[in-house]
Amino acid sequence: MTRIGKGIHILVMALAISLAMPALLLSKEKEKKDPVEITSDRMRSEDGGLKIIFSGNVVGYWGELKITSDILEVYNTQDKKETEEIVAIGNVFITRGTRRAKGDKAIYLDKLQKIILTGTPKATAWEESNMIEGREMIFLLEKDRFVANNRVRMKIYPKDEEKKDKEKSPAN
Repeated sequence: MTRIGKGIHILVMALAISLAMPALLLSKEKEKKDPVEITSDRMRSEDGGLKIIFSGNVVGYWGELKITSDILEVYNTQDKKETEEIVAIGNVFITRGTRRAKGDKAIYLDKLQKIILTGTPKATAWEESNMIEGREMIFLLEKDRFVANNRVRMKIYPKDEEKKDKEKSPAN
């Protein structure tokens, strides 16, 4: 493969990862809503249930999505029938399948289908060895887009073509 061909291959892989990350990491199924399960050391309700705060070793599950953090704040609508916003603070770690992301703070905006992950000095998202870093990452769930801002760094490892060919060929 020529040097230009390798460059294009890496660029295509980078675009594929950046476009697939939000759908695979943090998508919300509209037809079937999975139950939400949150475990923590403490929980308190404020404003008559409009704000619920979980603190200490927080682990939340939404279907295949898992979020761990120090604090998780859930903000409900006035009628308390829907969640408007979820804020995870401190040591935020998000996983779904082989995709992972970590940062200092994550904000999920339900109506906009958007998750904003921030970090100081950086937030990181990766799949296997491939990785993207930035101080802010925005997952636009319905549009299947991913944006990284503020000093972005990406590291993509090329697939080993010889190893692939050997795995495909039958054993002698």
